[in-house]
Amino acid sequence: MKKRSREPKPLHPVLASAVTGPALIKYLASCNSRLRSQSLQLIHSWLSSETQLLSEPDIGRLWKGLFYCLWHSDKMQNQVALINRLTSLFLSLHPPLSLEFFRGFLVTLRREWPGIDRLRLDKFYLLIRRFVRVLLEMFRSRDWDRDVVGDYFSVLDKYGFTADDKLRGNGVNYHVVSVFLEELKSVGFPVKREVVYALFSPFFEALLKSQDKILLGKIKSCVFDELVKLGRDLLAKKKMGVTCDEQDGTVLLGIVALSMGLSEKLYEVGSRVDCIQGNRKVILGLHEEFQKLEKELESSGIKIAIPEYHAADDEVPQLVPIECHASMPDGGIQTAIDTNDDDDGCHKKRKKAKMSKKKCKEIRRQEKKVSETSSVEKNVELLSSNPDAVSGDLKSGTNEIMLDEATLQLLRKSFEEVAGGDLGSPKTPVSLMKPKKRRRADAANEHDNGGEGTFKDGNDEIIGSENSAGKSTAKKVRFAMKRNLVWKPQNPLPPENLRLPPSVTPRGSALKKGVLPGPIIEPLPLQKRMKNKMKKKNKKAAQNRLSMAESSVTRLQRKMRKMISN
Repeated sequence: MKKRSREPKPLHPVLASAVTGPALIKYLASCNSRLRSQSLQLIHSWLSSETQLLSEPDIGRLWKGLFYCLWHSDKMQNQVALINRLTSLFLSLHPPLSLEFFRGFLVTLRREWPGIDRLRLDKFYLLIRRFVRVLLEMFRSRDWDRDVVGDYFSVLDKYGFTADDKLRGNGVNYHVVSVFLEELKSVGFPVKREVVYALFSPFFEALLKSQDKILLGKIKSCVFDELVKLGRDLLAKKKMGVTCDEQDGTVLLGIVALSMGLSEKLYEVGSRVDCIQGNRKVILGLHEEFQKLEKELESSGIKIAIPEYHAADDEVPQLVPIECHASMPDGGIQTAIDTNDDDDGCHKKRKKAKMSKKKCKEIRRQEKKVSETSSVEKNVELLSSNPDAVSGDLKSGTNEIMLDEATLQLLRKSFEEVAGGDLGSPKTPVSLMKPKKRRRADAANEHDNGGEGTFKDGNDEIIGSENSAGKSTAKKVRFAMKRNLVWKPQNPLPPENLRLPPSVTPRGSALKKGVLPGPIIEPLPLQKRMKNKMKKKNKKAAQNRLSMAESSVTRLQRKMRKMISN
């Protein structure tokens, strides 16, 4: 059935009165989702046509409304759609206005970050990631102009990494650092020294001026340590002669680590006069790591060519249809039609019964197994009924009969059974299905009949049994709990060849040679042990007090005796 085209909902009556753009901002934080989406659409059309710069308070109010617009969106699908709308709004703005929009984004998120609870944190993480991605895509659309990259990253440095305000939204900076290399890999960039230094300029400035030790650790581990790792991996692949895709993001970052002179740049940053003394140790440590990597490249004698940058084309290549009717064997088209019919039936059943995807997959697997088993059975029947034809075909050298692996396994099993059994024994049909488990009722009947077909030794173990077809089943071991066996510590140890349940097996000193089996003492719980310890301590203290009192009494008695004697 064709879906009916949805008619656009009429404009909310509240928005009809608000003609100007700034008057629409307050409706972005509304609890009504329809009002929020319509106001965002009107703001999008207003800002994309705006050529003049907005004032700083207007940018702050706009981003506060957009923040709470995302705050109120509940489901993941709605959140992703709203974030995509915000990033498309950023791309549609004129360059000076988009720069102010990016500044408002950083300031608002850092201001509101401490108030975000853990349930809403993921969507704001996604917002930061998408903005970093869109920012890099905008650089790519402007041919990685150094001035454009410098303008936006100076805003990131001034209002983000090295901001002088008292805002406590350092989590925004941490997430930007942890996401940057992943998004740069996926976008791709020209491997030129000017572009690379412009892209990593905010991290150099943060290493130089930032007093946040956590941010320094994030920049070291998520950016520069990752570059060193990628450079070593690329060098190892080149030594082994493995060909690498030069347009891959990981390969590009490895080339940056090896041949862009980052050790010199880090030494230059660390030797500046205005560098913080605590940061200088981290910077010089990174300089040594990159220097080691560059020396390894020189000693290996491998030359790494810098790849040419090609902008990604947006055109989709045309797909050429492949005709495969001639290569299909007889009945191939019919089987394809049958499988499609089966799939359609499965879809209908799923729609009617509202089954989950897992159940439908299980049904398809079972149908596949049944079809495979039926094909194997047919092949076995053909081979058993027409052995002369098969031998003639094999002698003539034709390869018309195609045997699957399943049929070959079944033939091997049947040949092994024929070779292992008597020649006069009747042929047993090869069964593809697994043997059914015995029911409990059948086991009870056998027990009542005296246990026919089972052989037990003295240790109550079932050694083997024979079914109705005359085949011996595998060895089974069962514990006979009729006598309710319980091992007591004073009794002798059970024989080693006797299989016993865990409750009967001895523990502790009974397993040691030369030590008689004693009672099994279970340890007391912690509270009782602590109580007993306290009782012992109190008893000891009371005994000490009594002894002290007795000694003092004896001293007094001695003094009294001396006085009386004198």
